[in-house]
Amino acid sequence: MLTPNLVVNAARAVLVLGALTAATLMLGPFQGLERMVGLDDKTAHAIAFGGLVAISFIAFPRMRRSDLAIAALLLGGGVEAAQLFGGRTASLTDWMADGAGIGVVYGASILEGLRKMAREHGELSFSAIAQIDRRRSRKRVRATFAPAPTAADETKETFAERAARKFPASTRP
Repeated sequence: MLTPNLVVNAARAVLVLGALTAATLMLGPFQGLERMVGLDDKTAHAIAFGGLVAISFIAFPRMRRSDLAIAALLLGGGVEAAQLFGGRTASLTDWMADGAGIGVVYGASILEGLRKMAREHGELSFSAIAQIDRRRSRKRVRATFAPAPTAADETKETFAERAARKFPASTRP
């Protein structure tokens, strides 16, 4: 039976395999291999990282998409830095191509979120939708500090007196 947990676990397995494959192709002695399938280097980078971030959105549904996109961008930068030590040439344009692929997928996910809000609350303005959005409605609890109780405050009323006032004995049979 197909369940969301099964899909998430399958996506995680695909993500691990995809990341290992991409790292092997980008760090190994396979320079120029993308031309065999008709792609140039920058397009291959964009497709690889766009695909990895798309799968990560499915593999980690409870994580913020922005965090996953940033992690993928950092991974792309790490791969380019690792190429310096592996006998290959690192390229800032390759990292920018990684970012372009990540940006396309992240932008599409943002547009899908806007479509969902338009379906559910099409009659409201964007500011009204933002106010009812459960992800943005959390407000920070402000820390308030009360002065320390004094001896005069402690003699005012005890806990038992306050409880007796709230729950009088006359209500019992």
